[in-house]
Amino acid sequence: MSPIKKIPVNPINRSLLVAVFFLAMALAIAAGCTAPAGTDNASEDISSVPVTSAALYRATINQPDALSGFVKMDTDIYNSGEVVEFTVINDGSGTLICAGNPPAFSVITQTPGGTWSTKMGSGQPDRAAGSALAPGASTRRYTFVTTGWEPGRYRIVHDCGIEREFLVRALPPATLPVTSSLTPVPDACPETNTTTTAPWIAIAEIGRPVAYQPFTIRGTTNLPAGEELVYTIFAVGEGDAGVSLDNQGSFRTTVIEGTCGTNTWEAHGEIQATGEFAIGIMGTDKTPSAIRKFTVIPE
Repeated sequence: MSPIKKIPVNPINRSLLVAVFFLAMALAIAAGCTAPAGTDNASEDISSVPVTSAALYRATINQPDALSGFVKMDTDIYNSGEVVEFTVINDGSGTLICAGNPPAFSVITQTPGGTWSTKMGSGQPDRAAGSALAPGASTRRYTFVTTGWEPGRYRIVHDCGIEREFLVRALPPATLPVTSSLTPVPDACPETNTTTTAPWIAIAEIGRPVAYQPFTIRGTTNLPAGEELVYTIFAVGEGDAGVSLDNQGSFRTTVIEGTCGTNTWEAHGEIQATGEFAIGIMGTDKTPSAIRKFTVIPE
């Protein structure tokens, strides 16, 4: 039997083998702890941006019909100068047939006589082109600005046959800057009986309107700004014509923000006759209410 030969290991070769071993171990560990690129947080939306509203507060008002809810708005009451944004979403089960492709919209406003006139837009849908809005589908976002618009009631008329009303109110009074003066600043509002919280409406002196000419009746109330009031103008002697003010001959107006807890309102009319008349006005829940007589004179 041949004797076993022991081959001596060169010190340099031994060091090289150790270095190769540790390098292989490091590569194996790194490969086991690394996942394929793009697999982490695959469903996270890192590009989402919070949406802010142009309206300063939220409020809703009564609408023409149930389909008005298809018009999605942040609020139904805007200060003059604010931006109105809305979309139309078909929340129903049937397809909406629309004029125009894409469909457009107009804004109409209620005149003092109770009729409606076009404020912006053509007022006439484009019947030459048509489109449809399937259930669950949405239009693009529409935007317009109310700068210079008079306080009152407005209505969005969309080419898909949907309407929604909103109110524009006057801008609240500007806040006075803080002063560093040590002189006490007197309270601009007189002291009132804070224990009296019952709602009230008052009608100012009307004067003698002229027949066939528009006129305005003004008053005050402690109802909150933006709340709707119902008013009716009727001839004296019509029996109970003024008892139920929310009948078909009634109109609506909106409380305007005032000062010191007293807000204001305006009612507009035009009477094509002479004689004794009266105005009755009340809140939408029929309380509070007020009635005042006046005389219409000839031209």
